[in-house]
Amino acid sequence: MKHSLFTFAIFLLSISGFSQSKKGFVFGFATGLANSNLIFPIKNQNHTNLALSWKVGYMINPKLAFLINGAVSIYEYSLSDRKKLRDFGGVFASSQYLVTDEFWILEGIGIGTDAPVLYDFKPKNTAETNYYSGLGVVSSIGYEIYQKKNFALDLQARLNYSTVNLPIGKINGITTALLVVLTFIKMCILYSSMI
Repeated sequence: MKHSLFTFAIFLLSISGFSQSKKGFVFGFATGLANSNLIFPIKNQNHTNLALSWKVGYMINPKLAFLINGAVSIYEYSLSDRKKLRDFGGVFASSQYLVTDEFWILEGIGIGTDAPVLYDFKPKNTAETNYYSGLGVVSSIGYEIYQKKNFALDLQARLNYSTVNLPIGKINGITTALLVVLTFIKMCILYSSMI
């Protein structure tokens, strides 16, 4: 029992430690503005609204991270009886490479989505709660403007292309976004001799 408690305490201390080497678990959140250019089967729509992004993964070395990356671009859907906000984004398996200490690029492929925005749907109308999916890709560039120990503040430009299947047909869309990113790197040391 003491051995397990000691291992757990070492684990907690190691994830709360600071990492100067940019290696370890990575998680981040971003917000900004997105412009969505969506091609529906019967019309095109172009909107500017809120953009969000999140990432979770692991930096295998100071230059390369493998991530699960989520992209959210809000737009106004006007092809129904009520105009409503929806998200044209996705979830992507991504890799992020630091070209320099401040400049990075990210590329990913995964599931493109058209989903309800939680603060603007009517649960009684089941059509508004539907999620739709397809294939999507994401590409980003970023510049780190501030770093302190295990925390970084970046500016990011993001491009997302997805093709999503809706009941009215396929939507092809491109969203561009400018975001401010908060990233945290947590170093985790595993003591194999203690396990």
